[in-house]
Amino acid sequence: MFPARMYPNCYKCMFLDFVVHQILPYQSVSVDTFNSKNDVFVAIAQPSMENCMVLEWDHIEMNFRSYDNITGQSIVGCKAILVGDQVFVVVAQLFGGSHIYKYDESWTKFVKFQDIEVSRISKPNDIELFEIDSEMFFVIADSSKAGLSTVYKWNNKGFYSYQSLHEWFRDTDAEFLNIDGKSHLILSSRSQVPIILQWNKVSKKFVPHSEIPNMEDVLAVKSFRMQDNLYLTLTRFIGDSRVMKWNSKQFVEIQALPSRGAMTLQPFSFKNNYYLALGSDYTFSQIYQWDGEKKLFMLFKEIYVQAPRSFTAVSTDRRDFFFASSFKGNTQIFEHIIIDLSL
Repeated sequence: MFPARMYPNCYKCMFLDFVVHQILPYQSVSVDTFNSKNDVFVAIAQPSMENCMVLEWDHIEMNFRSYDNITGQSIVGCKAILVGDQVFVVVAQLFGGSHIYKYDESWTKFVKFQDIEVSRISKPNDIELFEIDSEMFFVIADSSKAGLSTVYKWNNKGFYSYQSLHEWFRDTDAEFLNIDGKSHLILSSRSQVPIILQWNKVSKKFVPHSEIPNMEDVLAVKSFRMQDNLYLTLTRFIGDSRVMKWNSKQFVEIQALPSRGAMTLQPFSFKNNYYLALGSDYTFSQIYQWDGEKKLFMLFKEIYVQAPRSFTAVSTDRRDFFFASSFKGNTQIFEHIIIDLSL
């Protein structure tokens, strides 16, 4: 295990660390966070328990407590969508179709709002929310052999299928990002290199734009910005995962991370400290921190999570947390702390 690291630009006065704050005694595969009426919530997908568990930050007890529970069949994703003062949760299921739930003030719980067509989504693997020209969308990446990744749009009454992206490619992840002022989607796939789709302002649809070469069998793609630069992380189960940077023309590799057994490489940041969390099914998961002088992510700490499937940063009013979902063990909540040694 690696110790805390000295805070950048500070000599012998501050250290950073991640410490276990809370253990949730159940397995999970994904965690999403959202804010509503000044409260912080998380939605946790639990396929083995057939639940989407909604937790709320308790300002008095200083922990995350159960708030509501959405039941289903083999739930693999729970994604919150805020439209005005309305709160929706997209619940992606492997069986029985996927559904959208809406928070009902009178019942103080989530109730079913609408179904998502079973014929369009067979094996959902990721839900990505985005907004273009003040209009709300989400896309579901379909990883089945005959999958049809689909974009859905809010029409003030509900969410309807807006665009089918492509068939037969077993998509593993979707990531929305802004490149040079234009809206794009990146789809990673089991059967081809990641493709980049660009939003056409005339047709108001995504059209093929380019691809990321020499990166077959990518499980997940995530984007982040750091010091006005755009970066990608590409997760691979076999071989090296990659960190790439946009150079005004294309994404170029800046770092390779050995990642045998990895299902997720998640970028996140707290108070100008930038991290990557690399999950592994075979060994310790690793947290890397950006080194501004070396211009690389350096190993910061190792944590043990059984079969990690997602890492999610969650911030309350004064504290920062890091959820580690586990497919085979307990879900863990780490707190990002700054230890001030000058006091």
